[in-house]
Amino acid sequence: MEMFNFSAGETSRINQALGFIGKQEVDLDRLASRTLIVKTENFADECEQIAPYFAGLGLENNNARLVFNTSKDGAHKILLNKTNISGLSYIHTLVNELVHLGNLSRFNADHGNVYRLEPEQAIADHYYEFLLWTKFQAMKIATRAHALVSWHEVNGEARPDGGHYQFAQVAFPGEGINAALQGVQGAATIATWREGFWDLLEELAFYFGRLAFYQQEPRPGDLDEHFPAAVIEETVGLYNCLALYAALQAARDYPGWLAEKHNLRAAIVGMQEQGKQRYAPGT
Repeated sequence: MEMFNFSAGETSRINQALGFIGKQEVDLDRLASRTLIVKTENFADECEQIAPYFAGLGLENNNARLVFNTSKDGAHKILLNKTNISGLSYIHTLVNELVHLGNLSRFNADHGNVYRLEPEQAIADHYYEFLLWTKFQAMKIATRAHALVSWHEVNGEARPDGGHYQFAQVAFPGEGINAALQGVQGAATIATWREGFWDLLEELAFYFGRLAFYQQEPRPGDLDEHFPAAVIEETVGLYNCLALYAALQAARDYPGWLAEKHNLRAAIVGMQEQGKQRYAPGT
């Protein structure tokens, strides 16, 4: 991987972080030679320049922009927003984008040019479920890489005895998921509810991705005492929500996603049905 605007120390930490990504999760060897990573102070301008040539894929954010080349041997680029980077956050941001890059490469190979997906075809190919899964997977792996690099910053290069890392109590940000839940909870009509539903699914994917680094079972309340179970039950159904988490956890790599995509859709449909019942009881 070619890196631009990174110091020697940052490059060293990035290479260390890449060692915490499993080969089955992302085949870095296949992507490294044709991926340029740029830390830029002109993030908004550069995103505007590439927008006419690379449309949004549903993975864009204010921290980074992935420029995905659909050709088999094409060159990719990852733009990191220097303004939003503090401390070791570039590790989390970069690993997040690399996971998306690896997953998009596999999806693109299976289904053709992702930039040309029509809505009907995207539904048939489970593209929207794929987006939720890759966001979950990226958050889980990026959380791992960031946590382990941070651990070594404090404790030195040697791995812990027995290879088992120990962490202090971890807080899980709840602002995003709580805001999304309030949006669907307060929706006056089913149309408004639907508008906020996919925002909620995205926030759930991020939230569960953080938890999944620390647990192997879909039991969020065991880790986060502030897990909003009651509001989730009211809005989309706790059973449906935990079924979504279980399917995301089970899909540990791209073949795993292929095996779980129907379970992901079933959980999402269950959530949608519960939403409909709020506005049309008994139907």
